[in-house]
Amino acid sequence: MIRRRYNRQRGFGLIEVLITLLVFSVGVLAVAGLQAISKKNNFDSLQRTTAASLAESIIASIRANPVARDKYLVSTTAPLGSRATVSAPTSCYANACNPSEMAAFDLYVWEQALDGAGEILVLGDNATSTGGLASPSACIIGPADGSDDFYQIVIAWRGVTKLGASQTNACGAGRGLYDTGDAEDDASYQRFFVLQTYISQ
Repeated sequence: MIRRRYNRQRGFGLIEVLITLLVFSVGVLAVAGLQAISKKNNFDSLQRTTAASLAESIIASIRANPVARDKYLVSTTAPLGSRATVSAPTSCYANACNPSEMAAFDLYVWEQALDGAGEILVLGDNATSTGGLASPSACIIGPADGSDDFYQIVIAWRGVTKLGASQTNACGAGRGLYDTGDAEDDASYQRFFVLQTYISQ
């Protein structure tokens, strides 16, 4: 009579453990990569939302001070933002300002908002602006005489990822705010928001 021996498998073998670890590691890396992409997209979305809000706020200021519309114009060759702060004008919070002084004060406050001066991170003796946009440039384009017409607000900033060089705007271009050493990066990292509206008295 022949007796057959049956081997019973007990527990996991080393191969099964290694395969399980490999599959688990690939899954964890995929989740980490997805989280990194999601974080970048969320940052770009937040920057675009901030730019839209800032553009609407300066439009409201111009509409509230229509007599000095020409004083709000900011050329593409000398944009606001990126800590290139204009000198502080007369504060219109504490003083009665004429239309030109109000325009200068509005632009000063707007540039502070672009650079995130309202949100400060204090580490020891150092204070750093943490709000606003990443390397912003802002331009306000309209008729030189401030007449009734279309006015265009252009706000540019540095994006997280590199895009094609076709999506560029003259506002802030060539300032070196978006590049990383590559001659094409100044264009490919630039993001911009444009708001155009008709303003009349």
